[in-house]
Amino acid sequence: MLEILRNMSRRKLRTGLTVFGIVVGIFAVTVMGSMTEYFNALIDNARKGAGESIIVTPKGGIRATLSIADMNRIERVQGVKAAIPQISTFFESLGGVSFGPPDQVIGIPPDKVLRLWTNDDLAEGRWLQRGDTYVMVVGTSIAKKEKLKLGSKLTWREKEFQVIGLLKETQTAPDGWLIAPMDIVQKTIKRPDLISQINVIPEDTSQATPLVAKIQDQVSNVNVQTLDQQLNAIEQGLAVFNAILLSSAVLAAIIGGLAVVNTMIMSVSERTPEIGLKKAIGATNRNIVGEFLLEAAVIGFLGGALGFLLGWGAAGLLNLGASEALGGSEIFKVTPRLAAIAIGLAVSLGVIAGLVPAWNASRLDPVVALREEV
Repeated sequence: MLEILRNMSRRKLRTGLTVFGIVVGIFAVTVMGSMTEYFNALIDNARKGAGESIIVTPKGGIRATLSIADMNRIERVQGVKAAIPQISTFFESLGGVSFGPPDQVIGIPPDKVLRLWTNDDLAEGRWLQRGDTYVMVVGTSIAKKEKLKLGSKLTWREKEFQVIGLLKETQTAPDGWLIAPMDIVQKTIKRPDLISQINVIPEDTSQATPLVAKIQDQVSNVNVQTLDQQLNAIEQGLAVFNAILLSSAVLAAIIGGLAVVNTMIMSVSERTPEIGLKKAIGATNRNIVGEFLLEAAVIGFLGGALGFLLGWGAAGLLNLGASEALGGSEIFKVTPRLAAIAIGLAVSLGVIAGLVPAWNASRLDPVVALREEV
């Protein structure tokens, strides 16, 4: 290893520029990758709490709605324990930049709340109760963003609501929810008959998937999915987004890898007599290939480690800048998996870039190589 470092130090500027090329690429991979890790974490956390919930939504586009008649038909399907209506509307306009699910006001009949959640889901306070009017239970991120605590007053659509409960952090969509009595939400948005979705509780949770097909067959003009199926669809869309996001970063890393090719070719050219001497005293082709590949791997590792550390720092600064607007949420999530991918990519690029120069070095004729010293 000392010999490898000595060889790299012979041309400090060239080695430094090569490492810098990899640093830039891995920096981009780390920053872009940390954003994809954030979205992946949202899906993973949501999947952990998904259970076998069934969600019924209307067919017919964004303006379509459900009705009480739809709910009654669903409740008559064999295997359905309960059907709970829900209204969802945006807390604010969607004009600004948002990462992850937008903040939403969720309307639920107060007497049905404990069918969907338990008291263990609360960090403080209480759930909605029959007779409640202008009150809300809020998630952690919206509470931080709006500086809300138990007993705080919150104005939404010119109506004042009191915070009676705070949800535990889930690192999923409910962190941005404000849960209020359904009739009050309908009245506030002036849509008295609006039902956005119906939450179905099966009698037997192990039969949730077959129950989806039953509801779909017996109730017209509705879409029916388990929450897990909904998450699968979201995950597929995110996979395309992640691929687009990372492709430019990986391209930058590959360009940095090309700099390693140039460095290794120049290194072979400058060290031809040295290679000839080593072969003359017994070094095998495998020894020569190993030496140059190790040198390329070390260059890749140095660039990868520096690029990752800089990317990690940049992600932290970006999180600090966005924390107030996003209620303290981390939109750039650096994980051990991302560290392994970033540094592993850098080392792999270094080794691949060094293959041809290393092979060429091993094929040198020692007699011809020694003559170049003269």
